[in-house]
Amino acid sequence: MSVAALKSMLSGQPADAASQCKGPDFLCVGLQKGGTQWLYDQLQHHPDFWMPPHKELHYFDRRFPDRRIGPAAQKFVKNPELVSEKKQSRGDREIDERDAAFFEKVANFSARKNNVEAYASLFEPKGELLSGDITPGYSRLPNRLTKKLSRRFPDAKVIMMLREPASRLWSQWRMRAENMNYTEEQQLDYTLFKKFAGRKQARLRSYPTKIASRWQDHFGERFRWFFLDDVIARPDETRAEILEFLGADPTVPPYVPADFNRKARTRSPERPAEVKALLKKMFESERRACARMFGGAAEKWPDAPY
Repeated sequence: MSVAALKSMLSGQPADAASQCKGPDFLCVGLQKGGTQWLYDQLQHHPDFWMPPHKELHYFDRRFPDRRIGPAAQKFVKNPELVSEKKQSRGDREIDERDAAFFEKVANFSARKNNVEAYASLFEPKGELLSGDITPGYSRLPNRLTKKLSRRFPDAKVIMMLREPASRLWSQWRMRAENMNYTEEQQLDYTLFKKFAGRKQARLRSYPTKIASRWQDHFGERFRWFFLDDVIARPDETRAEILEFLGADPTVPPYVPADFNRKARTRSPERPAEVKALLKKMFESERRACARMFGGAAEKWPDAPY
């Protein structure tokens, strides 16, 4: 089907047809700084998947389209060749007709907030392939919405990428501080970090046992967690386990190495003593709860340094 035909089909779709859209085959609900970019890179290059050409949709935790995906779609509509070149230079796959249809729909999106049927229609370009939404912000979705998603998408699976909570929060802070152009001294400042750690949005992302319980309550066996520890220690086996869970062929060789991490960075400097004390106060009990709930790599978390 041509790009023009796909665009016409998506932009002119009647409401009753939209209600029949299957929607995503899976959601990845975080955790932020837990390996979700690695997951996206592994899936976008796998032949069993069509992944949306923008990693994080943020459909349910922000007003869609947000300040990132909205401008990205508009830029593609205006100059698809330039956008495609830039994405490939970053390691993304080549843009095709399905991606053009997706961006066109986003550029013309006008549905009400949290309209689940409009959300389902975003995945129409996937055809018979697997597809999903990798948005770490979904870790903060309320119980009523996770229940609604479970009922609307009864076959969809949910993945959570786990990371030791103190290290995860520190990594989140470091990313935010860098985006704010903070100096190294500011990034290590206890007062600034404490203010950040006390924000509601940071707290809601920081306790994986609560997040997992909420999603597992409604998705049951369709919910599964994986560890960043295992992505680092045994990337090939972890990749295969995820692919099997999602119903894809785990024997297909990766387009990018399983240990590829485009966000790899130099080792973080030593955390100040005050920061370590705060992290211990916040997560000592949660680390033990993670060990009990998740097992596996989490069993080592209670004894990990802060």
